[in-house]
Formats: sequence, C-alpha cells, structure tokens
Amino acid sequence: MGLDAVHRYAMIPPGKLLRPSLLLHAALTVGGELAAVLPAAVGIEGAHVGSLLHDDIIDRDTERRGRAAVHTEFGPAQAVVAGNALFFSWFAALSECRRLGVSADRVERAMAVQAEAGVAICRGAFDELAMRGDLELGVGAYVAMARAKTAVLLAAACRVGAILGGGDAPTTELLGDFGDHLGICFQIRDDVLPYDPIAARAMGKPSDSDVRNRCPTLPVLIAHRRADPESRAALRHALLDETEPALALCRIRAVLERTGALDTAHAMADEYARRARELLTRLPATAHMTHVRALALLTRPAH
Repeated sequence: MGLDAVHRYAMIPPGKLLRPSLLLHAALTVGGELAAVLPAAVGIEGAHVGSLLHDDIIDRDTERRGRAAVHTEFGPAQAVVAGNALFFSWFAALSECRRLGVSADRVERAMAVQAEAGVAICRGAFDELAMRGDLELGVGAYVAMARAKTAVLLAAACRVGAILGGGDAPTTELLGDFGDHLGICFQIRDDVLPYDPIAARAMGKPSDSDVRNRCPTLPVLIAHRRADPESRAALRHALLDETEPALALCRIRAVLERTGALDTAHAMADEYARRARELLTRLPATAHMTHVRALALLTRPAH
C-alpha cells in the first residue's frame, strides 16, 4: 500500500531497461563486479521512471506502457511525490554500492556524475517547454535539447557504470560519449514514431502527445524548413491552431511525406548510431561490449 504500491505500479512490468543495461555492461566491460554495481542499475531505472511520472503530468498524457499512467491511476499529487522519491533512490543506491565493496572514491565520482546529469535533465525539460510552438527553431537547438533531455542520462549510465567498475578516465569518457550519441539517436527515433501510422499503434502511450503539446520535434522542424509557403501554413495551423489532435496529426503526416522529412530524420538517427558504434571499435571486443554494441545496431521499425 501507499508509496510502495505506486512505485511497484510504475516500475513493474518494466520498460526496455536500457539505462540499467548500459550501466551494468559498462561496469562489467571494465572488470567490475555485477553484485557491487547492481544497486546503481536499479537506481538509475528508478530515476528514469520518476522522470516519466512527471512527464506524463506535464504533457497531460493518460497512458504509459499500454495502461493508465500513474497520475491517472493514483492521482497527480501522488505521482509527483512518488517521482521525487525515485529520484532520491538513485543516490541512495550509491550508498548500497559502497556497502557492497565499491571504494568511497568511486562512489564520490559517480555521485558527481549523477548530480550533474540530474541538473542537465531538468534543464533539457525546461528548454523543451520553452520551445513549444516555435517552428523557427534550428536543428542545432533541437539536438541540444535532445542531448539534455535524453542523452545525458544514457551517457551518465555508461559513465557511472565505468566509474563504479573501476574503469580508467579515457574508457569512462569514451563510454559516456557512446551513451550521448545513442541517446540522441533514441530521441530522434522516438520523435518519429507518432508520424509512422504502423509504429504509432505499438507506442503504448498517446501518439498525439507531441501535437497536443505543440512540440516541434525534429521531423516537423525539417518539414517546416523545406516546405513551400502553402505547406508551411498548413503545418503551422495543424500544430498551433488545430483543436482536434487526430486531424492535426494526419495533416502533419501529409506535410512530412511531401517534404521527405521522415527519411531525413531517420538518416540523422542512423548517423548518430553509426558514430556510437565507431566509438566502441576503440575498446577491446568482449561479450559485454558485444551487448552494448547491439544497442546501437537498431534499425528503422519494420513495416
């Protein structure tokens, strides 16, 4: 009952477990012990889920992972408090790693990475709110937001894992850069999904969220830059003035198809994935590194 019930509902069944997987394999790649770093993996998943609880309230999304969002099931106030507790659990997990044998120096360095990442994630979320409704944004501004909002936590997962596992500074930074590129790739792919009718049906959350919240995601920004005046006006009306989200989504999809924006967004995601894979070629080939490399081999959703 109580807070534990909200946390269980939020975290079980789990999502992709990408962040804890990155943390664990980064630690094992540099020779760390699984049992000693496992609490940190649980903690980072908790922090990620906590951010989703808050995101769903901000975006007024009533579904998550194919069922009622936490704030829909338990109430917005309960979801806010539960999310806050999950953020603190991220740091509490490091003390458990210390108890399991990770040195105080490594725990201190990992905590610094987590704290810096936490502030950056909040900055990214704040910037995303400020960007709503702005179709004149450049791609560079979008990438900066995507890096702070999403990639920072993936990079932190890799860095924290490597630090706790005893990795040296160059390896830790290389793995962090891998997580950064992978995170931007994932954010672009996530932003494309609502505009792919087949993929949108499997999202497990409302496909019209970005439209309802007037979010100028990458494919929309690319389309707006390329479109003729008539298509630009249609895009602007659909994102900013249309009162029916489903209709707006259809109209935006039409402009994206005419301008080839989806293909360009996919190509950008592919390029970030390629850069991520290239970084890993500088590390020794191990079973754990093979698993990490597989995360960067994702291709477009099958049609």
